[in-house]
Amino acid sequence: MNSLGVKLALLLLGVAVTLINTGCAQTRQFTPVPTQNHLQLEGLPANIVEVQVHDLRTLDEPDSTPQVLKTQIVGSLSTLPAPSAEIRYLLSVDIIEHRAFFTIGNWNASTRLRARLTSSNGKLLGQWDASGTGRRSNMFGYATAEAVSQDSYNIAVGDLLSSLRPVSVR
Repeated sequence: MNSLGVKLALLLLGVAVTLINTGCAQTRQFTPVPTQNHLQLEGLPANIVEVQVHDLRTLDEPDSTPQVLKTQIVGSLSTLPAPSAEIRYLLSVDIIEHRAFFTIGNWNASTRLRARLTSSNGKLLGQWDASGTGRRSNMFGYATAEAVSQDSYNIAVGDLLSSLRPVSVR
């Protein structure tokens, strides 16, 4: 191989390594779109259960994921009032992770949540972890990243609501 061919091969190798390293390290944050809640938490009446959502992620630019999640959970609480409103409860939900990240040829996403239910006197009644993951081939760039991020969010919220469904404070 002549020197021009060697230089061209090294240049192409350098470009390929740069593209691979840049692509592998790419992480994106997307605010999920609220989805229709099909699970109702009949044992958690809205008139005595307060929902708080805490964002534990370290973001350069905060998004509105906590508000979207809170809206979904509040929408799942039972509209049937509790017989007695003397004791109140706090459902505290932490967003531990919600991100999309690129690996060679694929967008992946991960969402992790943790919920704790406590009574007004501070007694812990239960704790639940929920997670969701997604993976899609990179067909449409950031649109694929946003879609897989939504997938992981939907799975994690479904996992959380399924875990909370048998819980009752009535």
